Amino acid sequence: MQHGMKKRRGGAFWAVVTVTLTIVGLVLALSTYEVGRSRSETTHPFGNTTVADRVDLSIWVGKIDPATQTATIEVMAHPRGALADKHGFFTADAIVYTSALKADPIKIKAGQPISAAEVKVVVEGTVTDYPFDAYDSILAFDIFSADRELPISVSIASGDTFFEVTETPAEGVVTGIDVTLHAERSLPSMVFALFIMLLMLGLALAAATACYYVLKGKRGLMFPACSMMGALLFALVPLRNAVPGAPPIGSLIDFTSFFIAEAVISIALVGTVIIGYRVESAREQAELEQKLRAQAAQPRPAHHYLRG
Repeated sequence: MQHGMKKRRGGAFWAVVTVTLTIVGLVLALSTYEVGRSRSETTHPFGNTTVADRVDLSIWVGKIDPATQTATIEVMAHPRGALADKHGFFTADAIVYTSALKADPIKIKAGQPISAAEVKVVVEGTVTDYPFDAYDSILAFDIFSADRELPISVSIASGDTFFEVTETPAEGVVTGIDVTLHAERSLPSMVFALFIMLLMLGLALAAATACYYVLKGKRGLMFPACSMMGALLFALVPLRNAVPGAPPIGSLIDFTSFFIAEAVISIALVGTVIIGYRVESAREQAELEQKLRAQAAQPRPAHHYLRG
């Protein structure tokens, strides 16, 4: 009876632990989501924000492409004060010069609706540092209207969920504005990539453990263990390609987890098959010799001696 009570208490304890860990994990996951969401929705105005007659530029970072070392951004100009008419359009023609890859300026006609212009800028970083890669870019803007440079203020937001973008304005710029963008992997992307790396190393450890179990016990060819290792060997490729951002082969994630896991599982599989085959052959040879010895030790029939 006491044994049954202890068993029930132990089951209740582990049930409480499981529920507690589940709640804690859920809270951490939602907190991580909230941090990433709040950072992506936060904008900071820079430049001549106190000048009444100015142009507000809304910069939207749509996508950062580490493979091509470019970032796609959308630029939207909003006139303020005396620069805007009653409809909110520019009162005079304006030209926006940017630090985009193409040198063509953005032309704005007076009194016409303003649409966002999509441009690409260069980003600098090392893509093979994934998942710890980071990128920098300089955004420069100047707006002219009737041969006069207009004051500018800028607000920047990012819609690329793979990166967290921070901005730092350059000092000493009077009319135009220069902003340095720094992008690094977002917290959800980093957590997922690290999880995949640990998972690949864990699978390699599982394969090495199975190999050790088979070889130490001289169990010969165990096809369930070989099947498991083969499945793990080919499962690592889609698992590695599932990380966000599609890093190229030869990235840091490969040298710290993927290549190691592939090598360990391959060695474990080949070693299990070769050594297991030798064990099986030696076992069959020993059984055959034992069978022959048993046959030789059996007494011959009586009629065999009578014939002699």
